[in-house]
Amino acid sequence: MNNQNSVAEDLELLCAVALNAMIPLANERTLQSAYYILRGRKANQTLQDVHLYSLYPYYRMFPGFSKEDWDKIVATLFQNGHVQQREGEGAIAKPTFLVTEKGKQAAQEAYEKYRFAVWFSPFTQFDLAARIEPFWQRLHLLVQTVSQMLGKDLSFTPVVTDKSVQLWVKQQLQFPEARAVWMSGLREELYHLWEPLEPDVQKLLVAQLSGISQVGKTLGQLAKQQQVARVYLTLLFRYGLAASIQRLMKEAQTFPLLSRLVSQENRLDPRLSNSAARTYAMVQRGLTKAEIATRRNMKESTVEDHLVEIALRCPEWDESVYLPPEMRSVIVAASEKLQTSRLRLIKDYVGPGVSYLQIRLALARRQGETNG
Repeated sequence: MNNQNSVAEDLELLCAVALNAMIPLANERTLQSAYYILRGRKANQTLQDVHLYSLYPYYRMFPGFSKEDWDKIVATLFQNGHVQQREGEGAIAKPTFLVTEKGKQAAQEAYEKYRFAVWFSPFTQFDLAARIEPFWQRLHLLVQTVSQMLGKDLSFTPVVTDKSVQLWVKQQLQFPEARAVWMSGLREELYHLWEPLEPDVQKLLVAQLSGISQVGKTLGQLAKQQQVARVYLTLLFRYGLAASIQRLMKEAQTFPLLSRLVSQENRLDPRLSNSAARTYAMVQRGLTKAEIATRRNMKESTVEDHLVEIALRCPEWDESVYLPPEMRSVIVAASEKLQTSRLRLIKDYVGPGVSYLQIRLALARRQGETNG
């Protein structure tokens, strides 16, 4: 595949990914919303969209995405007749978009052609995407270091320059007894961890590792070598690492060494982000959102974001202090009647007696029950 064909196939696949991410957002959000999700923006609205529309596989898929890349994708989708602009409702509403029937058909065909159902399957929560890069960096440097130790050659340039990752690896290999355990057990654990993965995924992961007898290749180099789209290899790579992280979390006893790479011992509640978990601990002690904001020196709006995350992830939490059951029912009924999750439209329909926080909590609770 020559370079021109490679660029064309990359664009085709990027458009397919973007189109599938856009479908749940159509008539609800702006085109820019999909861009923020694919890039992995940490803004409250973006995270809320990921939760409400179950777009976990797409979150942070392309963290290096430039606005120029996105504009090219959007222009192609418009040119192909897959999306159309739509004016927003109300005086200050932002314009949204719709996906045409032609676009929906193209999205479905691409979903099947590129096996998105397989490559997206491990992504069931947004924080998994953020854990991929730290996991890979630890694993990559650990494999390189242990390989060099086995070859009795420690004069090498680390493949990972991040000082925190280097420190973590040094801590793992600090004592002779620990080094002996890693040197004797890493290969076997890694083999068993990746054995269930498809052969193409196994080869992709191994080919990127560096050691005493191998210099790992980049995704770009492998794409050129295999004559496939780099974006496609990105999907396989993310899948392989996400599946590895999930398995290590579930089967820590089977992988006493590699499970350390995903250890959550210091997390208050592994279901939540660290900050939300700290808020939840204070909520459980009976503190109000205003008290939490003061003690944690943060805005009340940030605490509200945490409450929405708690509503989504922690079914045991009693949210009635913020959202009475009868009000929750009214909000959910309004959302279903209007067939929308747009906060402003729901609030306009329900009336001024309902706050945006209550709407967000109700929608998050409904989504949590659906996912659970």
